[in-house]
Amino acid sequence: MNREGTQQWPIRIRGDRILIREPDDRDRAEMIRLMTDPVTREYLGGSVDYASRQALELSPLGLSWGRWAVARAEDDAMLGSIVLTYDRGELELSYALLPEHTGQGFAAEACHALLGWAQTALEDEHVIAVTQTRNKRSVTLLRRLGFTVRRGLEEFGTQQLLMERSLQAPLPTREELARSLRDAPPRRL
Repeated sequence: MNREGTQQWPIRIRGDRILIREPDDRDRAEMIRLMTDPVTREYLGGSVDYASRQALELSPLGLSWGRWAVARAEDDAMLGSIVLTYDRGELELSYALLPEHTGQGFAAEACHALLGWAQTALEDEHVIAVTQTRNKRSVTLLRRLGFTVRRGLEEFGTQQLLMERSLQAPLPTREELARSLRDAPPRRL
């Protein structure tokens, strides 16, 4: 078991329909769209500023530990991104999909696969995730993955939930997760 930066990099994780892989130059246009699309960024603090966009346009992709592209397994087309970093001082999960790929279970599959990898590869005892309270789909997904609310906070001018889950607790099976997201209505906060 290892902590950040000591695990061999890059890591590739394959799911049934997705591949979690290092981003590279073929993903640049989609990464920029992910960072600037108003629908995608609605719950993520808004679009990045002009300087950040320019830096993304010019910088090499794939050099940073814990930042992956989520791609479709069948054709390797980028669907979004998933991140597992220590930006808040704790292991934190974050993800975003391009709007045309939401609501199809890709985020659930990617989060499940990455959390499964983290359970076996990292020493951390827990993982956190932060989402806007009004992002019901994300709150529902995180709850179904076993996250519970630690506390509320305000960021980007809106209410957020800081959620956590133990990395020692078993994940639901992929089938249980898919069934729970498909069959059950979202829980009220």
